[in-house]
Amino acid sequence: MCMRYLFFATLLLTASVALSQSVPAIKFGKITEADFKNKVYAIDTGANAVVLADIGSTQVKGSKNGWFSLEYKYLMRIHILKNSGYDKATVEIPIYREGELEEELSDLKASTYNLENGKVVETKLNTKTSLFKEKINKNKVIQKFTLPNVKEGSIIEYEYRLTSDFLFNIQSWTFQGDIPSLWSQYTVSIPQFLHYTLIPQGNLSYYLNDRKDKDGSYMVVNKREVGYETKEERIQISCGISDFRWAMKDIPAFKEEPFTSSPGNYVAKLEFQLAGYLAPLTEEKILTTWPDMTKRLLKQEDFGIQLENAADWLPVMMKPLVQGATQTEIAKRIYNYVRDNFTCTDYSQLWIEESLKKTAETKKGGVAEINLLLTAMLRYARIAADPVILSTRDHGFVYERYPVVRRFNYVICQAKVDGKEMLLDASRPRIGFGRLHYNCYNGQARVVNEDATILNLKPDQLTENRQTSIFIYNEPNGKWTGHVSKLYGYYASDKIRQKISADGNAGLIKELNTEYGSELKIDSLRVDSLLNTDQPVTVYYAIKQENEQEGDILYVNPVLGEHFTQNPFKSADRQYPVEMPYKLNELYSLSMEIPEGYMVDELPKPVTVKMNTDDDAVFQYKISKTEKNVYLNYKLEINQPFFYPAEYNSLREFFNNVVAKLDEQVVFKRKPK
Repeated sequence: MCMRYLFFATLLLTASVALSQSVPAIKFGKITEADFKNKVYAIDTGANAVVLADIGSTQVKGSKNGWFSLEYKYLMRIHILKNSGYDKATVEIPIYREGELEEELSDLKASTYNLENGKVVETKLNTKTSLFKEKINKNKVIQKFTLPNVKEGSIIEYEYRLTSDFLFNIQSWTFQGDIPSLWSQYTVSIPQFLHYTLIPQGNLSYYLNDRKDKDGSYMVVNKREVGYETKEERIQISCGISDFRWAMKDIPAFKEEPFTSSPGNYVAKLEFQLAGYLAPLTEEKILTTWPDMTKRLLKQEDFGIQLENAADWLPVMMKPLVQGATQTEIAKRIYNYVRDNFTCTDYSQLWIEESLKKTAETKKGGVAEINLLLTAMLRYARIAADPVILSTRDHGFVYERYPVVRRFNYVICQAKVDGKEMLLDASRPRIGFGRLHYNCYNGQARVVNEDATILNLKPDQLTENRQTSIFIYNEPNGKWTGHVSKLYGYYASDKIRQKISADGNAGLIKELNTEYGSELKIDSLRVDSLLNTDQPVTVYYAIKQENEQEGDILYVNPVLGEHFTQNPFKSADRQYPVEMPYKLNELYSLSMEIPEGYMVDELPKPVTVKMNTDDDAVFQYKISKTEKNVYLNYKLEINQPFFYPAEYNSLREFFNNVVAKLDEQVVFKRKPK
């Protein structure tokens, strides 16, 4: 489903069309009074800030360590228009590292400019005291700073250089952010002996998109020990060089819409993947096949090697878990042990930070550590198990065509238990055996085995089933009382369990009272399957009317409790697909005694609403009456969790009809005496 929005090309194989438009001349520190004249910008009159210039470049350089490096230069200039845009003054620069080797940040300059008494006043950032470094994980740190003296109307600007010895880590480029941009430009200069695959994304048009090929050379310095001396050998490599330039102007802000799994799937951007080395270097394919990628994972110390070493220290922990049980019982026992005794500290992790042995000792770790430990324990129990890598919904789609490992951010386990394939995730405390959180259903996943087996995990494989039954009776005192049974969907059940764990039954009663309003109160609550995480929960409770209803006419909405009271799709149009996390099947039934002394004057009309002829969304509303009772049954089905923008108006109109119908009331009038 994502292919409609992702487009692929290959650098060095596909020529671009050269355009001749002019390019604005932007240099750091060149700010004039004229730059402050706009209080609003035509591109977005409500914007709290606007990017005036977003300019980057990457060049390959010969290095002093006998190889090549990447030199990335970046300049950003932003006009702050409202105080709600002050967050743009806090800047984070991501830096990649491996072991002791880290990309080098240099030449950082940052200033805030204000127009005071008709003159531009510059306040410089003190880079010696105002720069803070934070470790995110073993491969990523950020350098962080906040520009000083920012006010409404300020222009902020910063630039820096980043030098990297990691040729695979060529900087990506995102043209579109959460504020509009007047100009965004990225240039890349690459020798033709380095083969990169370019992965463009988005549906915005380029203002510039050109490529120029030229002849050039690189100087590489190779150091070698001769006796007691270190000698430098200079090697000059002549080759073809390709200069690429991409630019966009007047770029609208990316407006995140409800039911968008990840904005990163749709913003206009460019990503690069090192595919291989060509002559005159020793030719080598880097971006090869999926099986090659998973084989490399199995041989890495921070992934597959940990599984091989686990048998040395697992026996002590495993002994009470594997005695006297069937394979299914053993698998459940191991899974429950890990899930219930380990705390997940990071739900976006592919490479382990700590050894599995240390994870077992500390009882905590990221999702990769916990589920690789689970895999190792199952294997020790002679249950076939393999890791599975995937990208969660909030992380974005994987590239199905290219084995790009950085697109994955999550590890689960696939186990074959009594002949049945099971997917397991022990990192989440209330997920049952054989179930995954809906965030894992995001398209293609890969089993980390020699075949790199494909697993397709899609939201349409999940259905959230909800069922509510309500019986309303008349009391002698003229008030109503009722009994409710509510079966929650599996993922809604997780929230119920979490709520009761934190606040007890009283917390859930308080929440339910809010759903029913001030006229009805909750009493005698009971929860089934609260501790059985393999099943959804059912909640039983009584409802009581607080005040006796009076008057010759009574208006009663027969849909009680939680339901759609507003259309979740409020915007008149939509730019991007609607991505629901699962399908929905909701059943509601009500049996209601007619209030003593009253009769039915008006009933809503039964109706069936369909979004389209494919029954992607269907709503059936059936209501009837007898001499003593009113009966309502409705069914709401969302049979397709993914809708293209062209289908949005139909989906929105469908929910308009549903919300309007659920708001209709039964009218009772007093019987004549």
